[in-house]
Amino acid sequence: MVNPYIVGKNVYLRHPIEDDVYGGWYEWFSDEEITKYLTERHWPNSQDTQLDFYKSLKDNKEKLVLSIIDKGNDKHIGIISLSGINWVHRYAEISVVIGDKDYNHGTVLTESFALMLKIAFTKLNLLNLMSAYAESNEKSKVLHRLFKFKQGGCLKNFLFINEKYEDLIIEFIDQESWIERNHK
Repeated sequence: MVNPYIVGKNVYLRHPIEDDVYGGWYEWFSDEEITKYLTERHWPNSQDTQLDFYKSLKDNKEKLVLSIIDKGNDKHIGIISLSGINWVHRYAEISVVIGDKDYNHGTVLTESFALMLKIAFTKLNLLNLMSAYAESNEKSKVLHRLFKFKQGGCLKNFLFINEKYEDLIIEFIDQESWIERNHK
């Protein structure tokens, strides 16, 4: 393991390194299948663009971006983040992308999400996390039910996916509920 921030059973999360930029990371965000449900999916990505993003993380205290790494082989397989961190009101938005299609199954996704929730609520002491997903994104819907997110709103016809507009579902989870479920 290289500089792990938090370690799970199958994956660990760490700060991105420049080598990640030159691996598959930049390609994930040009792949139509991987970016189907992302709001920023319409522009192609490049190594230079990814490098600029990577460099922007250095002193950014409003965003925590972590690389998802397979513990067995130290392979960079995805990205998970807390963005829009508000330190006064103690909330953020959580999102995850499993970029390596060989790992695009429930185990890696759920473990990564669980680790980031633990970081948000125990290491960073945030009170609330928000998340949003397209109505047709079944994986996100299942993930949010699994972790007991509550629906907070719906923006009608907000996203253009598969040549039609879809609703954006907005959900949240609070620290108190998460601690109650995870520390019994």
